[in-house]
Amino acid sequence: MTSFATFFLIGFVIYIGLMILIGYLSSKGKTSGKNYLTGGAALPFYLIFATMGATLIGTGSSIGATANGFKYGFGGSAYGLGAALGMVILILVARKGRLREKNFVTMAEEAQFHYNGNRYIKVVMSFMMYIIEVVWLGNHINGGATYLGFVTGLDPVICKLITVLAFGIYVIIGGYLAVVWTDLIQLIILVLGFIAITFVSIPMAGGMDSISQTLIETGKAGNLSFYGYKTMGVMWVVSMIWSIAIPCLGTPTYRMRIYTAKDDKTALQGLSLSAVLLFVFSLLPAIIGMAAYTIAVKNGASDVLANPDYAFTFIATTVLGPVLGLLFMISGLSATMSSGDSDAIAGTTILIQDIYPIIAKRELPADKVGSWSRITTVITLLLAFFATLFAKDVISYISNVIGSIIPGVSIAMFLGAVWKRATWQGGLASVGSGTLFGICYLAIKPFNAYIVGLFTGPAIPATLIALVFGVVVSLCTHNERLSEEERLKLVIDSRMH
Repeated sequence: MTSFATFFLIGFVIYIGLMILIGYLSSKGKTSGKNYLTGGAALPFYLIFATMGATLIGTGSSIGATANGFKYGFGGSAYGLGAALGMVILILVARKGRLREKNFVTMAEEAQFHYNGNRYIKVVMSFMMYIIEVVWLGNHINGGATYLGFVTGLDPVICKLITVLAFGIYVIIGGYLAVVWTDLIQLIILVLGFIAITFVSIPMAGGMDSISQTLIETGKAGNLSFYGYKTMGVMWVVSMIWSIAIPCLGTPTYRMRIYTAKDDKTALQGLSLSAVLLFVFSLLPAIIGMAAYTIAVKNGASDVLANPDYAFTFIATTVLGPVLGLLFMISGLSATMSSGDSDAIAGTTILIQDIYPIIAKRELPADKVGSWSRITTVITLLLAFFATLFAKDVISYISNVIGSIIPGVSIAMFLGAVWKRATWQGGLASVGSGTLFGICYLAIKPFNAYIVGLFTGPAIPATLIALVFGVVVSLCTHNERLSEEERLKLVIDSRMH
């Protein structure tokens, strides 16, 4: 257990208690029926911006980006650039389709609408999107556990369980409204915290000149190049950006911000500002990571040099004093929790709104939505917890697991939204081919090594394969396009049975 560990743990417990209180008060009397899942689906701009911004600035753009900044310098900013570019594409798709005015509740409903109201698309997308949410949720659990593991010295499995409970409690209590209001608080804390620690860590490392000199002396001058491309190569940078941008089109959590805004204008403004915030913010973890590397080298900190995922907590526990260290820890945990809670409620919404009607052949009665949602939230959290038992580190989890699973879904959503010739068979072909490629990448070691040698990761080839299959199969199948009103009616009818 590191110095100040008891102080940090007490501060963490108090902070979690505050989040639970905020979640309870903000949602009191407002969680009946589907309000538990949507918060009333009329959220104002500031809540959409806050919850989207807090979700975007999550585990990958905090602990993962800091670790990459430690290893690759400005390459740590590639995550933020990728997510910002992905959000720009999503915003363009949402603007073109006027998604909010159609009153979708889940991404599977949107997919069904794009593909002529076809039920097969909704069924496949429902299960795929639930898997995606479990994978994303596992990523955030893994990130939070990494923080706690360094501070407490506890077993990683125990740390993951604590992380699940940390944000799971207030999600179970208050549903979607608890998520967005706690996200607002957490966004303020994490942005101010990262700004403060950036300005503190640079002089502690001896200034930017000292940071640059240390990187040069240790053979890491390439870390100072544009997005670290001289260290890892152009393909690594492109693959990293791609592996983060593409999932923005296939992640249900992001679409939920559109569906729950009060109107299309509010949704687009909230998403746009959150993308700008992330792009600017992405520089901070990279700089902090470089400062941490400089300090670690000067102090001979072999543990963190051997495991860069601890770069973030190394600064909090070793470099900073207890007060600033606590601020930094809470900022990082805010980033993790504000993304994890969103994925938890998104997964629950998919189970209740999409998967239950598919299995039961009827919609869940309104008076049972609240209680069933809490049960399925627990199930979703447990599934994600078990998924994390196989994860090694944050960035490899994102680039490998998420980069393998999501591209097929993302391309199917993109083609359906922007290409009128896309057929439901083409959509399924995109999902199937992209997912099959991802499974082969994860399961077959020689194939994995071959793809890594060419592309450094699975996201680019998975995307291209899904695109080719989607286009070819669509061109080879008949497409009798229904009117917008007819497609919406099919979506609404599918909610009932």
